[in-house]
Amino acid sequence: MRNAHKSLVAFFQRLSAQPRNLLAIGILISIVSLGTSSGGLPMAATADAQSQAIISLYADGQQRLFSTDAGTVGDVLRRANVKLDKQDLVEPAVSTPVPKTQFNINVYRARPVIVVDGIQTHRISSAYQSPRLLALAAGLIIYPEDQFRTEVISNIVDSDALGEEVVVTRAKPVNVSVDGKVRTIRTQEPTVGAALKAVGVALGAQDTVSANLSLPVTPGMDVSITRVSEALATLTQSLPRHVTTIADPTQLKGQSSIRTPGSDGQKTVTYRIHYKNGIETGREAIQVVSQVQPVDQVVVEGTKVMFAGSVEYWRPLVEAAAAQWALDPNTLLRIMNCESHGNATSVSHFVVNGEHPTGLFQFLPSTWRSAGGTNDNIFDGTVQIQLAAKKMAHEGTSAWQCK
Repeated sequence: MRNAHKSLVAFFQRLSAQPRNLLAIGILISIVSLGTSSGGLPMAATADAQSQAIISLYADGQQRLFSTDAGTVGDVLRRANVKLDKQDLVEPAVSTPVPKTQFNINVYRARPVIVVDGIQTHRISSAYQSPRLLALAAGLIIYPEDQFRTEVISNIVDSDALGEEVVVTRAKPVNVSVDGKVRTIRTQEPTVGAALKAVGVALGAQDTVSANLSLPVTPGMDVSITRVSEALATLTQSLPRHVTTIADPTQLKGQSSIRTPGSDGQKTVTYRIHYKNGIETGREAIQVVSQVQPVDQVVVEGTKVMFAGSVEYWRPLVEAAAAQWALDPNTLLRIMNCESHGNATSVSHFVVNGEHPTGLFQFLPSTWRSAGGTNDNIFDGTVQIQLAAKKMAHEGTSAWQCK
């Protein structure tokens, strides 16, 4: 027995040689004490092990170990003569069933606490241990970034209270505009740069910030970040063909034809594109990768005018044709006036054998072609006068109803 005592003393001396082992010594002493004392509630020697719970009760600064057949936590506390005030807390709750195994119960007594939030002081009585819960119990709105410091009230006279003091250090709100959104962050960081880094706002090499990064954070300050970036892009663009127009007096005005179709060109260029907040602000060409020059298109447009005019307008041409074919110019002019009133573009609304009389002398298209005309010059007043004079010289005026 003496040897066992010496061994135990030597064991505790080895433990106490290191400060970190003091807690282990305390635990061992508690275990030894529990082995010899049941804290005033002796464990029944004849108890049925299956109907008993082993309770570890912590209340009023003491820990007691005992067995019981109580049904709930509240029953255990009543049997242990532990009375609860209104603001005391029990873990687990008093209504919790007690399992027939080892079970821990903790009783936290309400005590006076002062909660200091800036210039405001709140006096409460609470059993909460967490400073955050104590601040909430004082009716404060708490943010995740707020910090807390718990102290024992040392200046009793000035505080006019005994107990604990919880000091709330508020995080500063900062309005940050970045990536198209405005968000309010709360931070304990001292500077703008540290605050942005703490909330994961990474800054690119060319990004700009409205406030100096070393500027101290003040509550409610606004910080705007402009994302500045560059990108290389190779783009292909079309080079439109140029259209050249050539006048053709042999074609009627309003008619056109393509002599040379031409073709569009193409150019491929590498650009450096500049962006601010994702919006392009400019670009510069770095390299022309390839280029095909466009080929001009050539368009021919007619300028010949078919005069609608009057009979007298055509008199010089009629007199010349009449002299060539030995005709009376007045007969030609009279028939022209009767048929079209000198309108070279006239088309009659009458239909003869499915055709409309057309032009100065109102030729049927089939008759016109048989006389040597074409579909392209049936409205040409000069040609109509020539062919009408020729036909009249060979066949007389029988082809016209107007005489």
